[in-house]
Amino acid sequence: MNGSRILEQLGRLPRSQRLLLFLLVYVLMIGAYVFLLFMPANEKIAQLRQEEASLAQQKAQLEQRLADKERFEAELQALMADLKEALKELPNDREIPGLLKGISSMGKKVGLEVRRFQPLPEKKLDYVAEVPVALEVAGSYHEVALFFERLSKMNRIVYVQDIEMGEPEEIGGETRLKVTGNAVTFRFLSDEEISAAQAAKSGKGKGRRRRRGKGGK
Repeated sequence: MNGSRILEQLGRLPRSQRLLLFLLVYVLMIGAYVFLLFMPANEKIAQLRQEEASLAQQKAQLEQRLADKERFEAELQALMADLKEALKELPNDREIPGLLKGISSMGKKVGLEVRRFQPLPEKKLDYVAEVPVALEVAGSYHEVALFFERLSKMNRIVYVQDIEMGEPEEIGGETRLKVTGNAVTFRFLSDEEISAAQAAKSGKGKGRRRRRGKGGK
């Protein structure tokens, strides 16, 4: 059946049937467009929007990480600057004897009677060592307060702990106060000391693991 005969037959149909046929063809064309073109395109658009949202989230995360990185770098630089300042306040091994002598001389200069000034065993930490000195001094309230004030203003870090004050004594019309405690400063450990301490810790860890292994057997 060729096209002319189809058109001839269509022309013979009543007008209402022709309109219904044209409407049916139109609906079929719309349906084909929706199912073949619009719906796949709409799904693609939704997929692209989802990918866009995911990329936007990733971008926000990267920007946040970058901001955090810059903040951490600024904090690290500040910490390094603080560390450099702290390094200036910690004496090295060669300065310890002079520092301790200076503390003793300071007590005498303010008028204190230095009854005891005894270096105690060091306590080694990870990178520094505590250098304690047992103190026992006697003097007036003013002299004791002045001594502690000058200690706090030294260029090197020195603090006093375990302070005990005895009962005031009247000597020659003057009230004398006995104070005991430990003056503590710090020094940096040498590279050799740090290596030895790390090796000792490693050896202890291996020993514990061996004992556990034997116990497990």
